Amino acid sequence: MAWSISITPEGWNEIYEACHGCEKHFLLEAINETAIQKGIPGISEDAAKEISHEALANIVFEIIQETDTCDNGGFKYWIDPKGFYKIDLQLRR
Repeated sequence: MAWSISITPEGWNEIYEACHGCEKHFLLEAINETAIQKGIPGISEDAAKEISHEALANIVFEIIQETDTCDNGGFKYWIDPKGFYKIDLQLRR
């Protein structure tokens, strides 16, 4: 079951930091899965080489804010609309 995200500013900071702690490849896959689901162009592997890790993490964070969905009980925040890619805060504690 999915919930709408309802957390404190500190919680958003945790998500932001978790996004920046992810591997670049994971971030790119999550962005491209989101693009596929939305029917928009994604980021190619070649283009991704020119984009910094920080920029990709920022994109993922923005997508999470737009998706506004987490697993029941929180802690796993959906990147793509179907929840295939998630940021799991429990793994980071």
